[in-house]
Amino acid sequence: MHLYLVRHGQSHVNLGDITVSHRDEPLTDLGREQAARAGEWIRDNIRATDFYASSVARTAQTAQIIGSVIGQQPTLTDGLREIGTCRPDGTPIPSTEFETFTPELWGTLDPYTPVTATGESWMQFRSRIGAFVEALVPAARRNRMGGPTEEPSDMRRILLVAHAGVIEAVFEYIFEKGPWSVVAVETHHTGITHIEHRPQPNRPDWWLHYHNLTHHLTDEMRT
Repeated sequence: MHLYLVRHGQSHVNLGDITVSHRDEPLTDLGREQAARAGEWIRDNIRATDFYASSVARTAQTAQIIGSVIGQQPTLTDGLREIGTCRPDGTPIPSTEFETFTPELWGTLDPYTPVTATGESWMQFRSRIGAFVEALVPAARRNRMGGPTEEPSDMRRILLVAHAGVIEAVFEYIFEKGPWSVVAVETHHTGITHIEHRPQPNRPDWWLHYHNLTHHLTDEMRT
């Protein structure tokens, strides 16, 4: 199985301070152009068999633009929403009830403290994202538990349009990073990451092919 993670295009959320105001805002003009160019690259290089996107406005809009280019409609899901947009139990917070982020609290540095007054902590968020990933590969690790020596070939190419925090949480989850070991994973707007799930006896399950690919953008368009 091939997993392609795409960050949304630049949105008005990215131009403000989420410790002062946090709203569910759409893409900027640049963000729409980034999404269209990402769609062209995806159309020419990835033949997606599955297409999911976060239900937050900026990701849904990015996915719709990409979908119009590649001729596929995304399935919107709350499971891929950014940290700060869900409650601790994983249910989505209505956009009218978004809370500002706690000033000077970087989630991965204090992983068990909620990043908003009543929202998720980083570890609760990471568990939500991990559950979404695990649902894509429910028989992933049977080889390690004495199961069949070979799994059926899985040729799915799954396209996920999500958020920078989601991409970082996917990295932490599949590569089993401990909560107190802090490693930042930076992704530009519409940067593309390719991770392959290839379980084999005595070999790693996950293989990173590339991260934050932005060939579709000019230098001036990278944000």
